[in-house]
Amino acid sequence: MTDSAEQRRRLDAIDAYRLNCAWHDPAQDDLVLLAADACAAPVALVTLIETERQRFLARTGTDLDGTPIDYALCIHALHSSDLVEIRDLAADPRTCANPIVTDGPQVRFYAGVPLRVGDDKTAIGTLCVLDTVPRPDGLTAAQADTLRRLARQVVTTLDLRRSLAERDAALARIVATERRLSSEERRWQHLFENIGDGFALGEVIRDTGGKVVDWRYLDANPAWFALSGFDRATMLARTGRTLDVSAPAHWTHDLDRLLADGKPVGFVHHAPSRGRWFRGRCFRIEGDRFGVILHDTTEELAAAARQAALIRLGDALRDCHDIADVTRAATTMVAETLGLVRAAFGRIDSTTTFIDVGPGWSAPGVSEITGRHRLADFGPLCDPLTQSDAIAIDDVRLDSRSMPYLAMLESIQVGALVKMPVRRDGRVVAILMAHHATARHWTPEELGFLRKVADRVEVGVAQVESEKQQSLLIHELAHRLKNTLSMVQAIASQTLRGLVDRAPLDAFEKRLQALGIAHDVLVDRDWVGADLRSTVRQVIAVFGCDDRITLGGPDVALGARAALGLALILHELGTNAVKYGALSNATGRVVLTWQVEDEVLTLVWQEQGGPAVTCPARRGFGTKLLGLGLAGTGGSTIAYEPDGVRAEMRATLGELTGG
Repeated sequence: MTDSAEQRRRLDAIDAYRLNCAWHDPAQDDLVLLAADACAAPVALVTLIETERQRFLARTGTDLDGTPIDYALCIHALHSSDLVEIRDLAADPRTCANPIVTDGPQVRFYAGVPLRVGDDKTAIGTLCVLDTVPRPDGLTAAQADTLRRLARQVVTTLDLRRSLAERDAALARIVATERRLSSEERRWQHLFENIGDGFALGEVIRDTGGKVVDWRYLDANPAWFALSGFDRATMLARTGRTLDVSAPAHWTHDLDRLLADGKPVGFVHHAPSRGRWFRGRCFRIEGDRFGVILHDTTEELAAAARQAALIRLGDALRDCHDIADVTRAATTMVAETLGLVRAAFGRIDSTTTFIDVGPGWSAPGVSEITGRHRLADFGPLCDPLTQSDAIAIDDVRLDSRSMPYLAMLESIQVGALVKMPVRRDGRVVAILMAHHATARHWTPEELGFLRKVADRVEVGVAQVESEKQQSLLIHELAHRLKNTLSMVQAIASQTLRGLVDRAPLDAFEKRLQALGIAHDVLVDRDWVGADLRSTVRQVIAVFGCDDRITLGGPDVALGARAALGLALILHELGTNAVKYGALSNATGRVVLTWQVEDEVLTLVWQEQGGPAVTCPARRGFGTKLLGLGLAGTGGSTIAYEPDGVRAEMRATLGELTGG
């Protein structure tokens, strides 16, 4: 038989045994442990030889789950009828160049028994042991015999797995409760009764035209009754549609198609009466009978929803700049995730006397509990919070802590509650409150979720308070600085008022004004920087020529130093343009553009249509200022071209945002 034909047989056998997907069998784990122990080998594997990869179905002594097919030592045992040993892999010409031998783990000894399955005994892989030192004498006779026996057990477990997957035979044994059970059938019955997922046997109900219109259940295992909430008598007495009124209409069509083509049907179903989510699979048995396997996914979905809610909450809190927005975002997320009737967040004063409850979330028709409340009025409902213990009450009617306040709790539609404290600097500073309309059990996972939310809200609130304090400080400093600039301007005016030539004083005052404009831009950004476009617009607005100044360029962030420098430079260019340049007549224009390329900003001031330009006779303050550039490090040129002044300045983005 050719290699390709043998490979085809092997792949077909792997498919028939349903080994072409990830799976785990504890029995296989036990067998490799026994093999390693019996052969005194550090590594033992159950391998599967696929087209391009050797996969490990079970392993001990390695974390790998497989190797490329070119590295597979088991290839040399696959075609053998018995155990194969390679006592020194480094000396054997078949394996001496294998990277597993020369590099990595540097395996030196191999012994493997082919795993042959099916009636034609097709080899699909091996049970093998490996050692990192050569074994000149190989395995002992006892070790070799044990390895062979264990290999047969591996095949036996694979056969059992295949048997479990053969639906018709297996399910026929499971449902044969009306006849005497053989020992094999008893084994299936035991499995049927003890599997964790729900299993039921059903039969369709057809109308006179043969169309499936309903179904009935004939039998089910204990897990099915636990999941569905029905007892056996109720299940047998009613049809499927009357048992579950939330069953989708298309289920009858799905059953009709299933019985016609035999293709299993998967489904996801929510049972509102149980408050549970299920994932199921329905398959044909024989005639009009079918089987259903049901798995409860409620907790899985709830865990995923809680994790997604925490992620969304983190995103939402980043955009909140008000404490009320923080608490609304958090309480809304909590209520929607846990199905609450109310969620609120309250902050406790420093004397632990009052709790101030901010805007939260309430279901339609349910009152909010915002406002200031005395903690002492709630007694046992709040006492443990001073020790940072969460209070979780599953049923307010039955818990001694809530019974004294039952009338009040029922008046605000509370059947179960959680009070989750938040600590800061060793004391409780806030409480996250969760109210459910009816009695319910609060799981440890839900309490952990509420604690994470409470902590995130407190961090969000602290961040908002910090931002407000920072903003207040910045505006106070801004007010004082502007007062200082005004004082400097007044002192200069008083000191120089006797001068005949007021031009220097006017220039000085206008430069102070430019600094003030840049300062206002920075204050608007809390002094963490400014936007180039905003800075430009506010400075050029002073000249009253907005319609004759064209701007163009991308958004660019500026640090405080660069924003102040740009304001002074634009003031000088604009002043000169108004007095002598393109803005001194009725037709001139200024084009101010900037671009970023390779992390370098280039800003160009180009005047057009003004009077003839002449180079100034002396180098004044404005020229020196332009020479410093945008970042105070140079990188600028100014040309007095006949058709208009052209100034070009360059700076890296790093220079512009620093300082």
